[in-house]
Amino acid sequence: MMRAMFDERAASARRALAVCILVCIPGATLSCIPGLDVDGDPRADGGQGGAAGAGGDAGEGGAAGTGGTVDPCEGVRCDDGNACTDDSCDPAIGCIHVPLCDANATCVAAACVCKPGYVGDGYECSATPPGCGDGACTGSEDFAQCPADCDHDLIVIVEEVIAGVLSSSLDTYLSDLEAEGLRGRVEPWTPGTVDELKTLIFAQVDKYGAEGAFLIGNMPAAWYEQTAFETHEEFPIDLFLQDRRAVWGDYDADGIYDSHSRLELDIYVSRLQTLPHAEECVSSASFPTCPLAFEPGGAFYASEACLDQCPSRLTTQSWHPSHPDVECCGTFFFKRYFERLHEYRTQGSLVHESAFVFVDDDWSTWAEAFCLDSIYSTVHIVNDIQETTKEKYIDTLTGQGAEFVYHWTHATPDSLLVYVDDVAHQIHRTQIGWSPWMSPTLTYNLETSFVNLFSCEAARFTVPNMGMAMTLQTDFGLAIIGSTKRGGIWDPDVFHTSLSYGEPWGEAYRVWYNDRGYADDEWHLGMVLLGDPLLTLTGDLTGIVELARPQGEPPADLDALRQTIIDTPPVEDLDTFEQYRESNPQFFE
Repeated sequence: MMRAMFDERAASARRALAVCILVCIPGATLSCIPGLDVDGDPRADGGQGGAAGAGGDAGEGGAAGTGGTVDPCEGVRCDDGNACTDDSCDPAIGCIHVPLCDANATCVAAACVCKPGYVGDGYECSATPPGCGDGACTGSEDFAQCPADCDHDLIVIVEEVIAGVLSSSLDTYLSDLEAEGLRGRVEPWTPGTVDELKTLIFAQVDKYGAEGAFLIGNMPAAWYEQTAFETHEEFPIDLFLQDRRAVWGDYDADGIYDSHSRLELDIYVSRLQTLPHAEECVSSASFPTCPLAFEPGGAFYASEACLDQCPSRLTTQSWHPSHPDVECCGTFFFKRYFERLHEYRTQGSLVHESAFVFVDDDWSTWAEAFCLDSIYSTVHIVNDIQETTKEKYIDTLTGQGAEFVYHWTHATPDSLLVYVDDVAHQIHRTQIGWSPWMSPTLTYNLETSFVNLFSCEAARFTVPNMGMAMTLQTDFGLAIIGSTKRGGIWDPDVFHTSLSYGEPWGEAYRVWYNDRGYADDEWHLGMVLLGDPLLTLTGDLTGIVELARPQGEPPADLDALRQTIIDTPPVEDLDTFEQYRESNPQFFE
């Protein structure tokens, strides 16, 4: 029965109960109906009832001639076999059976179900609002009142200035979701503060019952500061948007949070991020050809004008607002991205269904399948110091490729650093994807769709970063999980096994964070998602090989792992909160 959920309601109902079922009262025999026990079962004594004491006086106790008072509820079973009642015995009254269902509900298959014309969870029902059932969540309707119309899986919040140019792509996206039995809705965003964005997200969650949000465009971010890995750090933090009730503190009142209560994510949030002044990128004056020249499956750049306006892979790029970069001019890449989503959802994997685990020199002893063998029958693990080279990484992902990559490499926001003999070999974000302006030997159209980046700051979405490059700039990228700060997921087993059960990318992340991530701010406070959070993996073992969700404590050599991060010099000239505020005045009151 549902006693645990409704014991408080049942106790209140018992106190207010005016009419109850009288079964046993003091001074009466314990069997009030001859031949039956209090729960309706036949009595072994043939129905005589009473205690076995002298004279059969129920007030003389259960043992013959011993005297004393009998607890009328002792040994009494009040279970009426109805899962929709709360059953108990009151010494002054006897067995009582308090209905748990709303007055406008019935008990069906051990659950309360609202009657026709009413909506709710069965335990609370309200009259169906006018228009409920017409397929449109309008007026006073919301998820609680009319789930038939208002039940959605995802809220897609799009920066208003690019919503128009992306409307066709978004329509196709919503249609593809619907074909999978999912519902999403698009909500334009007019620039405001991150608190206003959070308010909008949860207002949409309440109205539509959504499980997460997908932010597209240049959206505000909260920032956090702390001491981690023996150095001070400040970084954008999307966890702020995902826990409705968390309390965040700013002790020094500098606009950057520096404390928080225990975090437990209510929803997941993912991004396709651009940088400041997106309106310049859809303006015919400053960006005339790139969005209009988009051709599905065509060259990465549609024209020289596009290259001039969006120098994505040119060494002269800058994220300063006076020199917008490709992440600023994101509509061109967003359109290509949604085209890939359509192909993946309608035709299946874009890349060979396998996983590639690449663990660079500092962590070679940590290499294993990390539960990816519950998704793919082929998991290629490279951790030998002689093999963990830039060439090996590139060759693997530009040959047959691998649908899922989990790599452990040092990084900066815009580069992966693969070490050989203590010398870093760089893979720069401007080399990700194809470019007619760079030599083919210097550009890599990496053949992977899903990437778990154990690479410090590689998903720092407030600046051009490797995470967005691997999501947007190749012909295969779909979704990334990574960090905006030093750290990453060194214990991904819960995340990976959740994906193997068929849970979407965003929900698998939420499950992992609430199970593991919350316990270690040093490693995990900067974790973010990039790309469509409703994607599920189509690995050849997904849903077939189910591993038990991992349990256990952090490994004994976690201190040694932490030391490798401490020993790596911090990235110089990381963007700061002050720079972020200067570049995005529209996010601050």
